Amino acid sequence: MRPGLTRELAPPPRRAPHRRFLPTPALPRDEPGLYPGEPMTCRRNLAAFLLVLAHLALLLAVAKVYRLEGRAFQIMMTLATVALPIHYLLPFRLKLPGFLLASMVGLSLVFGTVTAAIVVTLGVGLILLSRLPISWNARVVAMAAVVAAMAAARAGLARTPVPDVVWPILGSMFMFRMILYLYELKHAETSESFTDALAYFFLVPNVCFVHFPVVDYRTFRRGYFARDIHETQRDGLRMMLRGTLHLLLYRLVYHELLIPMDQVRSVPSLLGFLSCNYLLYLRVSGQFHMACGLLHLFGFSLPETHRHYLLATGFTDYWRRINIYWKDFMVRVVFNPVVFRLKRCGQGPALAVATTVVFLVTWALHAYQSFWLRGTWGVSLPDALFWAILGVLVLVNVQLDARTPRRAKPRAIDLSARPLAIRAAKTVATFATIALLWSLWSSPSLSAWFSMLRRATG
Repeated sequence: MRPGLTRELAPPPRRAPHRRFLPTPALPRDEPGLYPGEPMTCRRNLAAFLLVLAHLALLLAVAKVYRLEGRAFQIMMTLATVALPIHYLLPFRLKLPGFLLASMVGLSLVFGTVTAAIVVTLGVGLILLSRLPISWNARVVAMAAVVAAMAAARAGLARTPVPDVVWPILGSMFMFRMILYLYELKHAETSESFTDALAYFFLVPNVCFVHFPVVDYRTFRRGYFARDIHETQRDGLRMMLRGTLHLLLYRLVYHELLIPMDQVRSVPSLLGFLSCNYLLYLRVSGQFHMACGLLHLFGFSLPETHRHYLLATGFTDYWRRINIYWKDFMVRVVFNPVVFRLKRCGQGPALAVATTVVFLVTWALHAYQSFWLRGTWGVSLPDALFWAILGVLVLVNVQLDARTPRRAKPRAIDLSARPLAIRAAKTVATFATIALLWSLWSSPSLSAWFSMLRRATG
């Protein structure tokens, strides 16, 4: 070799032993269906989304053909069908503001721009009040004072320029969810986003369903794009399909099968009235399924609202199956704190007191709900007897369940004759008892209810 072309190569630099076998860092690359920085649960798939949109369009067609739930519901379904593709294509950081914008548009389309502006202004004021930089107790006192002033306006005791139509809408959005939001602010370890709060209170389905499930704030936030968006949307469509079926069955029962209370003249007519009167609850369960199913379409993965409540085998089982969001609300805000404070008294007394307090609070809050939605407290003797009797039945079941040793759940359902017969008997007995109590609850007076029973039994 030529002397000018030869040189000694320097040895490669030695790396520390613990760094010699580190993987080579991969270069950042664009994921298909995702904007930069988006979570994998937001990945877009045009074919999967078009199938979801087609199913939503079919549900909208059913709602229009059968005129389900009136004008507001059809406006909300149409708005969701139009807004969903836009929301789907938005970057992840803009999806929550886009959802909030759809809620505002729906509020304006259903109730008018002026009413919507008043509702939004008052609602934002309540949210800002709950987030003031003062102690939590002071915020609760200030909130109670403001709510008392609003209640005076709702009852007509104070003159305000606020139209009467505003109070049911505002009450539906804030009367229960504000309790959960304040509870979360008290126990939250970090500050909560103001946009999250706005999206939590101004939900798209709330514009047409004033009777709305008590959505938990933490569950609402944790479920946001927690799973693949298409899987969440498919679950929402299944929930909306069940809601549509419930609403159609309600129409059938109400218009074709239900007989008036004053026409009950025999035992068969009494049994028919009790069953059909109780099945009118299908409207509530249908609305709840539709509302939560629609939230799934926008990425909010929420638990089911009802779980086969007509098949309950006991009163505790019934309490766990019907209006699950309310049960969870009561357990979190009332039951668990009372049990924790009374844990030194023993399990039995603590459960008894906590269950009693839960049903007293449930009775009071249902009257509170009636005040904001209808303008009257709705407190009556049949109402009090319904909650008292149901509370006692649940209390007895809770005590029996606490004394029964827990057994491992069977892997498969026992299909032999005896267990099936026992389960069927429990289901029928629970249904009959709840249907009888439901007729008491919906009766205009206690004398009218007893008069119906006397006519039926001859």
